[in-house]
Amino acid sequence: MLFFRRLARNQRILVSKERILFPTFNTQIRSRRMPLMTPLFPALEPYASATFFSAEGYRIFYECSGNAQSPTVLFIHGGPGSGASARHRRYFNPGKWNIVLFDQRGCGRSTPLFELESNTLTAQIDDMERLREELGLERWTLFGPSWGATLALAYAQAYPERMDTLVVEGVLLGEREEIDWFHDCAGAGGIWPDAQHRLMMDTPEAFRRPPAFRQWALERMREEFAEGRPHLEGLEDPDTPIESLRQSMIYRWSEYEETLAWLDKSPEDIREDFAERGRDWLTGHSLLEAWYFSHDCFLEPGQLLRDAHRLTMPMHVIQSRYDLVCPGRAAYRLAEAAPDARLHWVERSGHIMTAPVHREVRTLFEALAASRR
Repeated sequence: MLFFRRLARNQRILVSKERILFPTFNTQIRSRRMPLMTPLFPALEPYASATFFSAEGYRIFYECSGNAQSPTVLFIHGGPGSGASARHRRYFNPGKWNIVLFDQRGCGRSTPLFELESNTLTAQIDDMERLREELGLERWTLFGPSWGATLALAYAQAYPERMDTLVVEGVLLGEREEIDWFHDCAGAGGIWPDAQHRLMMDTPEAFRRPPAFRQWALERMREEFAEGRPHLEGLEDPDTPIESLRQSMIYRWSEYEETLAWLDKSPEDIREDFAERGRDWLTGHSLLEAWYFSHDCFLEPGQLLRDAHRLTMPMHVIQSRYDLVCPGRAAYRLAEAAPDARLHWVERSGHIMTAPVHREVRTLFEALAASRR
């Protein structure tokens, strides 16, 4: 049976009722408009913060906010290398969740910054389990977007008995074809050829295709960092030309991702955001991401899908339809493979968590909190 669903401005779209009522696997197809609401909760301060040392000597920073008596949700930031921010606390109702944020190895408030030695996926999982023990928790809920989804999936597969619920958004499975697509002229670079040209403007021809480009870019960044990041000295000076900043591979790597992630953000706006975040944020994001991508995220081929049967906890997969950084195929395959996953499509949105995604996240976590009363 088919029916018409009326949309804004008297548009109509043909929708299959059978697909909504009887999905072929446990997938939720979102076709209705979300109710208007403020996507983020008001700003709040942590009630506690601390650090602990990893076995390899990293000092890992974490903080807690919200209601200490409520179920705990751990937010896992993206990148790798982006770090957690005050904005991330606002994804969750502070009266209904104990909100935990942490900075992964080598970035944010964890030290040493930009360190690559012993910075692997397995080590990050060990840090998360150590954090759970530090907090004295038996079980917790995880929420990870983008690279945070990769890390959340890997942890949940390693420790399914410690999981209440798993929520991932903008899924990256860490497979070679996903990472190659991001930089390749036959993938995202073909959709944004001008952005790809800027990224690879001084790259030798032999290194312009992945995976060779990732390794070449990583080495360029390491050399640049060893030289004191001279091309980034004028980052916070608005009179510094963007072309001068683009002499830095650290700058160009993150500029390319921001362009694809936002879809409509100008180079000037990107530069202004980078200036606000600072050289250290920019360095951590570019360097650590290139490090992980050059090593296939330290995953075996197909590992997260192969071990999806271990994701026995309730699971929600949120995916934006127009995500060019982490295309929807990965989320779709994950939802098919996991035993108890529901897929939530967000229309008219890209990789960045803008208002439509925030509304989906807010609605979901309000429902999860209500189910535990």
